[in-house]
Amino acid sequence: MKILQINKFFFLKGGAERHFFDLSELLSMKGHQVFIWSTKHPLNFPFLNQKDFAKFIDFSKKDSFLKEIKKLKNIFWNKEAKKKLEKIIKYKKPDIAHLHNIFSHFSSSIIYILKKYNIPIILTLHDYKLFCPNYKFFSKNKICFDCLKNKNYKSCIYKKCIKDSYIKSFAGYLEGKWNKDFLKVAEKIDIFLAPSLFIKKKAIEWGIPKEKIIHLPNFIDENYISKKTKSKKQSNYFLYFGRLSKEKGVEFLIKSFLNISNDFPEWKLKIAGDGPEERKLKKAFQKNKQIEFLGRKNNKELNKIISKAYLIVVPSLWPENFPYSILESNILAIPVLASRTGGLTKLIKHEKTGLLFKLGDHDDLENKIIWSIRNPKKIKQIGELTQKEVFDKYNSEKYYEKIMKIYKNI
Repeated sequence: MKILQINKFFFLKGGAERHFFDLSELLSMKGHQVFIWSTKHPLNFPFLNQKDFAKFIDFSKKDSFLKEIKKLKNIFWNKEAKKKLEKIIKYKKPDIAHLHNIFSHFSSSIIYILKKYNIPIILTLHDYKLFCPNYKFFSKNKICFDCLKNKNYKSCIYKKCIKDSYIKSFAGYLEGKWNKDFLKVAEKIDIFLAPSLFIKKKAIEWGIPKEKIIHLPNFIDENYISKKTKSKKQSNYFLYFGRLSKEKGVEFLIKSFLNISNDFPEWKLKIAGDGPEERKLKKAFQKNKQIEFLGRKNNKELNKIISKAYLIVVPSLWPENFPYSILESNILAIPVLASRTGGLTKLIKHEKTGLLFKLGDHDDLENKIIWSIRNPKKIKQIGELTQKEVFDKYNSEKYYEKIMKIYKNI
């Protein structure tokens, strides 16, 4: 089968990219012709056909007024991306197109060009962009479903949900209205893949017909992380790894840990990753000897750090979808302590395949950390059980069987 895989980033920016690369590799190993299409970026992995990629749009960079207008125009209809993709379609003649993260950089113009050539379209719901202009269901430091509830994006404007800016939030509002009400993008997509039951439920609430949504959890290759990297001796540090941003709850975690740290002076909390909150967090907490900021790590370095951790903490304040950090930890038999929010409540069974604490509750998080320290045998048992579950439920072979059935059906 000729399969076109599309994602707006061709480097490891987050979980969506991890899945994009792993799926493309899996399909190639199974003998399919996989065509990759993305944007040009200095961080891109080496790839021969990047001349056919679309131009990358840097929304974080401030440009001249005319260039900013051009950026805004491309959000709604990117002619260059449409033209480049049409060239790929004509030359490669794919049987199916699997879309991952595409909005803003490519615009919905690429969906229309795929439809022009009658190519079936699958979109994996890696985030909440279709339902929430800032992707996160998180505004003013708390979970927000206003746009979903009202079936429009007006709340984005007066709450300044995008970069705390009225202008950018208004642009997000217009983009949402354009895709939903004018272009009717959801009607053009044949199948939506929902990694979590949580996002499937939200997609149905939004109005996408449930028969077009298939729950298909992400996978992790059982050979992706060697079991040899698993440390035999349990260490004395907790670990958070990922983006350092408000919705991820890193500051919340640090404060909770420090509330009990005097009682456990031999224990540390290590923070791996970077993001908009990095400077603020370092300024406030890096002088404490029990807090260690590791910065951004490559895959090999991060795997080693994960494998030696006592427990991984996912303190999210927003409704997570299906974070890869869970699978990456569990495959190494390292259990996860996570907040009860979004897709995490189905991904983790409390005291069986991990630990859960009440969303945003310092006392509950502190009590769960203390309990874990006092129950090392139980933590080890949970780690072993969760590793078995990952190999059984989230392996590449099972995912391949399911995705091929979906591809063939449409």
